[in-house]
Amino acid sequence: MTGLMTPILTQFPITRWPLLMAGVSLALLLGAWGFQYIGHYDPCALCYDQRHIHMAVIALGLASGVALGLRPELARFAPWVILAIAAVLVYSAGFAFWHAGIEYDWWAGPETCTATGGASVSVTDVLAALDGNRPVVQCDEAAWTLFGISMAGYNGLISAAMAIVSICVGVQGLRK
Repeated sequence: MTGLMTPILTQFPITRWPLLMAGVSLALLLGAWGFQYIGHYDPCALCYDQRHIHMAVIALGLASGVALGLRPELARFAPWVILAIAAVLVYSAGFAFWHAGIEYDWWAGPETCTATGGASVSVTDVLAALDGNRPVVQCDEAAWTLFGISMAGYNGLISAAMAIVSICVGVQGLRK
């Protein structure tokens, strides 16, 4: 697979890959916020958790990318930083696929955010939702799908692709 990836991997210096991964995670967050604030697809609790994982990728990518840019002598650590980002992205993909599985009823989700769980919703929450002020969003209901894949599913696919590319870049960097 690395031979196939070589043209892609040589497009950017290895010290810029953390910034690139931060940028892709930022694009995913902007997309999620667009769905929420423009499309009015309110997120569930697990959706917020997925956003926090991408915020971690952004923070790690920005901090390390800026450090690698300002201090070129740190370039020898770039593969390790990229592999650390890849680890967070693997977690992101796993979490997103887990959430998608909950949406497709492949397995049970946390009781606190599923329709069948014992979540306690106050009368105030219900009245606020009825007034349109505060939606009650369940984690086991996909708010939007395209080609049968939910937003959590797409997040899992994109996160997995980012992780694979990051692993390839990090391993190639270690070999040099």
